[in-house]
Formats: sequence, structure tokens, C-alpha cells
Amino acid sequence: MRWQKAALAAAAALAWVGPAAAASFVLTAQRVDLDAERGVVRAWQVRITDGLRVVTAPELGLDRGLGVGTLSGGVAATGPEGQLRGRTARIRFTRGLELLQVEAEGDARLRQGGWTLSADWVRLDVRSGVATAQGRPARLEGEQVTATGSRVVYRARQEEAELESPARFETQEGALEGTSATFRLRGKTARVAGPVEIRFAAGRGAAQEAVADFARGRVDLVGQVRVRWRSSVLEGQRVVVWYREGRVLVEGPSRMRVEEEDLPRTP
Repeated sequence: MRWQKAALAAAAALAWVGPAAAASFVLTAQRVDLDAERGVVRAWQVRITDGLRVVTAPELGLDRGLGVGTLSGGVAATGPEGQLRGRTARIRFTRGLELLQVEAEGDARLRQGGWTLSADWVRLDVRSGVATAQGRPARLEGEQVTATGSRVVYRARQEEAELESPARFETQEGALEGTSATFRLRGKTARVAGPVEIRFAAGRGAAQEAVADFARGRVDLVGQVRVRWRSSVLEGQRVVVWYREGRVLVEGPSRMRVEEEDLPRTP
């Protein structure tokens, strides 16, 4: 009977992995092609679990000696680190079958705590909870703000991300871009290394570095700042932009050229 063959295949896979007390993860499947002598297995309709995480895929090729398994056909992984998906994935594990990494490729997405990390390739280290994303570019999206970079290192446990050049933040009101950035997700704040450029509905500007508070709608621009706000030009060492309110505050020595259309109207 077909179901009996499937049951036997699943049992064979479990026997190859080893006793539950000795193994860190368990593999089950509907069909298994096992080479026990070489430690190589091919399996279909696969489910892998280490008790905390579950990885599923239509097909798996696994080499125990190399500590690598390749999953294909659409992969889903769920655990404390979030939900990771991709067209294909590679798992890495120790000789004792302890899961180390899951690397998803092809429209890879990691969802965790209200944030979605997406890229061509996402690698998740299950021990540290750190995810590294590259390609397309890498995109970290949440409420109010979307951050992108050529490479994003997302530390979910610390609620922090590092973005590599170009590091870009977008809101409904505009955008901020620099060469690299540290993004603290809990407070939605970012420190952006320059040169930095901002573009909002009321104006644009440049500076050596910036500190952004996206929850409050504020960007602090520092070091040789030049901002064109509406029709006026402001220059100084520190400029605070309240982009939701359309307000600019210049601190310290400054130089301003105010155009007539920006002057207060008198009755």
C-alpha cells in the first residue's frame, strides 16, 4: 500500500538520523532514498525539526559528512527567530545534528516582530538569532519606515540593524540616505554616516552625518549642512528638520538666504 511505503520511508529516515536522545533534529518525509554508508539522503515532502524550529520543503538533499542539506521547491522555516521563506534553502548543522544556519535564496523573506527582512539571499544563524541579507537591495520594512542597504545585518534579539552603502530610509514624507547606518528598531531611530542627503516634500539638503527619529518626524543634520527649504537656502553646522511639520531649526553660526515668497505675508 502507498501509505505503508510512506510510513516505512519516514521510519527509515528517523533511523538514519539516530535515536531521539542523540540527535538534535529529526527528519521525516513521505519518500526517502538513503545511502547509509555514505551518510547521504534524498527525501521528498520533508519536515525537519529540532524541537524549537520546523523546516518544510518538497525536496531535500542532505550530506551528513559535510553537515549540509539543500532544500528546494519552496522552503518555509518557523521558530523563535521568526518565519523564513525562500524558493530554495541550505541548512548547516554539526556532526551531532545541531542546526546552525538556514540560508534562504530566491525572494527570501524573514518576518519577525512586526518587521520584514527581504532580499535575494537571507542567512539566519539560529544560535545568535542574527540574520544577514544581501541583494536587490536588502530591505527591512516596518510601520512608518522602510530601510534598505546593499547588505543588512538584522539582530532581532537586540532590536537593531546595520545597513551598508547605500543606506536609505524612506517614510511617507520623504527619504534620507547615507553611506552606512545603525538602526534601532524599538525607538525607530537611526544614526547615518555621510555624506548624507535628505529629500522631503518641502525641501532637500546635505550634511556630513545625521541622526533620525522617525517616530517623532525629526532629522538632525550635522557638519557642513546645506538645506534648501521651499525657496530659501540655509547653511550651518547643525540643522534640525521637523519634516512632518514642515519646520527647520538652525543651531549655532549660520547663513541664510530667504526668498521673498518665504517671508510672512502682511495684510
